[in-house]
Amino acid sequence: MKKFGIGLCLSAMLFTSVAWAAEQPLKKETPPDLYEGTPDWYRAVYKDNVGLREGSGPFKDYFKPQMLDMYWQPNRHYEPMKNLDHSIFIEKERRDLCVTCHEEATPGVVRDWRSSGHKNPKSTPYLSARTSEIEKRTNRILNEVHCFDCHADTKTKQIRMPTGEVCGECHRPQFDDFLREREVGRPNHVQSWEANTIVPWYAEAARRGYLYGQHGCDLCHSGAEKCDVCHTRHKFSAAEGRQPEACITCHMGPDHPDAESYGESKHGVIYHKEEEHFDFTRPLSEVRPGKDYRTPTCQFCHMYEKHGRFIHNPVMKGIWRMGTIPPKNLEYTSSLKDYPYGIKIISDKIDIYSEENVAKRSYWLEVCAKCHSDRFADTYLKSLDEFMFQAHTLADRAQKIVEDLIADGYLYPSAADRDPYPLSDGIEKQLSPAFLGEPIYNAFKTLKGKFPVVGPILGVYGMFLQQQDNPSNIENMYNRLWFWYKLQGYKGTAHVQQDVSWWWGQAPMMMEFTKIQSEAARLRREGRIEKVTLTK
Repeated sequence: MKKFGIGLCLSAMLFTSVAWAAEQPLKKETPPDLYEGTPDWYRAVYKDNVGLREGSGPFKDYFKPQMLDMYWQPNRHYEPMKNLDHSIFIEKERRDLCVTCHEEATPGVVRDWRSSGHKNPKSTPYLSARTSEIEKRTNRILNEVHCFDCHADTKTKQIRMPTGEVCGECHRPQFDDFLREREVGRPNHVQSWEANTIVPWYAEAARRGYLYGQHGCDLCHSGAEKCDVCHTRHKFSAAEGRQPEACITCHMGPDHPDAESYGESKHGVIYHKEEEHFDFTRPLSEVRPGKDYRTPTCQFCHMYEKHGRFIHNPVMKGIWRMGTIPPKNLEYTSSLKDYPYGIKIISDKIDIYSEENVAKRSYWLEVCAKCHSDRFADTYLKSLDEFMFQAHTLADRAQKIVEDLIADGYLYPSAADRDPYPLSDGIEKQLSPAFLGEPIYNAFKTLKGKFPVVGPILGVYGMFLQQQDNPSNIENMYNRLWFWYKLQGYKGTAHVQQDVSWWWGQAPMMMEFTKIQSEAARLRREGRIEKVTLTK
């Protein structure tokens, strides 16, 4: 039963954009729960608090978390401080002592809070109206939201590190919107910590001594439980959360250069030149394009759901998603034609023209048409599709070169003569054929991970962990082509930044493809020479 449970855990999240089970709307009378609808065994490896004794997810026993994970994933890893007993303050509800002490200990925190809507929840007509809604929903009078309300766990009499569940006690509609990200599956924010630690190379890197090299991964993926990733503590400003800068600390870099592509696009340039004229105090639903915003922000485009409605959820209109999953709408020459290879824990190819995605495209056109003509917006988005079809076709050709090299026995070193796939022992022990598929499960069981894994999605391990001769140079070239350059071209095209589209995307894709051709020719030549030498 344990093996079945862990397998199902991966079936929901590992390397995939598979949605959770059928939608079950939250009951408003229940407390906010980030893990609503997940089974007990799943909560046991992600939500149940274990401090820093063990990790998260199905491979929790193979690593211990970083010390900072108590702040990034507090449900699972937070440990209350031991040098000061807060229980007596909490039991007697000494709210005054929070500010008295922290004015000396952390004065910046206190100043932030004093300038926030929490300290002054009725200071403007807008805040007063929102606070009134919260008071009705919670049956409380809120003249001030105090440190005690968020940080004091009155059940355990200990200080807690607030998660989105604490925020959701008051901000329930926003919490419920956020939780809906599970409906469309990964990549999203609510499952980002799961995505971070569920991959086998995370635990493998940890046991090889590279745990703290994954600090950057942990920090960004903490958005699964913490609202302050977007509107920072202790001001928690909605206006701050509406600005592009709220997104760019995570949405940047070689696999998703959103900051770079938006920031240097005409949209981004206009924003930076005229930022002081943008009215970020207005809720997105009240923004008047051309007056309050002269150009769109990340939030204005991505938090628009449909039919004039904005939600606290930026992933619902995603079609190409991160850009990694192959589309159904191509003819493949490599094994990508068989993707996902019978593996139950990987989602199927994306059908760009499915009924669902056609509807999503119409919602994109709704938001684009606030500034552009329907014809221009439709033409541009169709051009994005064509770029992606072209990019996936080139990736397919590159994958065929690598696969043919392996099939002909010219990969050097061979899979038998190098380190196995990351955490192969853990995969074999924790997963079952029902979720890996019989062929893949048997390969791990009989070959102990001593076989090559190339391309989307499982082959991306080489971008996160380099082992002894695994992956090889040509496999690394292919990883850069499909996981870096293809995605950079995607983001550059999607965000209308021509330099990123070409010089970060299409151009290096073609150059890397040529390198793959040359490296394959070299390996074949040397392999033939070696075979001739051995026969003499």
